[in-house]
Amino acid sequence: MRLAATLGWRAMPRRSAKRTPNPSRYVSIKFAAERAGVSTDTIRRMIADGTLAAYRFRGQIRIAIEDIDAAMWPIN
Repeated sequence: MRLAATLGWRAMPRRSAKRTPNPSRYVSIKFAAERAGVSTDTIRRMIADGTLAAYRFRGQIRIAIEDIDAAMWPIN
């Protein structure tokens, strides 16, 4: 039996958000791809391998604009 089940709901850890969600600062995969100048498949690969963080809002995958900008770097 799970420990949380035996101790009740109070033993369950609380979730803590690293940042407060603000949906206006989060964009779709398509918008992220256009902003970064890559394909949607590239954005999906970056999410899958952990290079780019993604969040779910009401069943849709969203990406923070600042995370997209941080994932881009200049080529010398």
